[in-house]
Amino acid sequence: MNYTYSHSLDTASGNEASGSITGINVLNPLNLNANRGSSDFDVRHLVNANFIYELPFGKGKMLFGNAGKGMNAFLGGWTFTGIVRWNTGLPSGEPFDDARWATNWNVQSNGVRLRTLYSSPVKNGVGGTPNLFSDPTAAYQSFRNARPGEAGDRNLLRDPGFSSFDAGLYKSFTFKERNKITFRLEVFNVTNTQPLTGVSNLGLTLDPNLKTPSPDFGKLTAIQGAPESSSLPCDTIFRL
Repeated sequence: MNYTYSHSLDTASGNEASGSITGINVLNPLNLNANRGSSDFDVRHLVNANFIYELPFGKGKMLFGNAGKGMNAFLGGWTFTGIVRWNTGLPSGEPFDDARWATNWNVQSNGVRLRTLYSSPVKNGVGGTPNLFSDPTAAYQSFRNARPGEAGDRNLLRDPGFSSFDAGLYKSFTFKERNKITFRLEVFNVTNTQPLTGVSNLGLTLDPNLKTPSPDFGKLTAIQGAPESSSLPCDTIFRL
């Protein structure tokens, strides 16, 4: 079992899912650190573990240790394996100033947070769809437009955490002490967990703290790590 705590900081970056990066735009040449914050690929907490457990059944084991050949063929030779991973979500981006270019005519600044606010993802948000915020209107009104010289807040909000559990169940048969055949049942994403990402809209209009957001503000639209063509995140493989 392993645990990693880390924090990556920079002024501009991109994660592996963002595609190619052709350049870095400077929001304010008079303050190169105006956009300093957590990296787009920052993962604060990461836990992973793997195990192989030979079940204590059958001849010579803790349970049914005196089993005969027939019973041992059924009870013995079972092994359970698993791989577990959990990590906090990647930064999901910040509401951006959709009304103007406050500092750089070519790059929009982010919104500026007016009060303490963090993402609070829910699976059944407005209209029954997943959302980055439990209360999108309150979240929307917690920001203001950037002023000249401001880059706004960067990477304060986070996608939901990622978790996965892959497992295998093996059954081995031994013949004449030297020959063995093993049947394997392996299941990926046993819990069928769907970690969400892909915030569809975080744009701020003029005076967001006085208005209501669009219906899709903060809506989560994709599954982390799943290809666009994937319809089921759970896969089962039979092997001999």
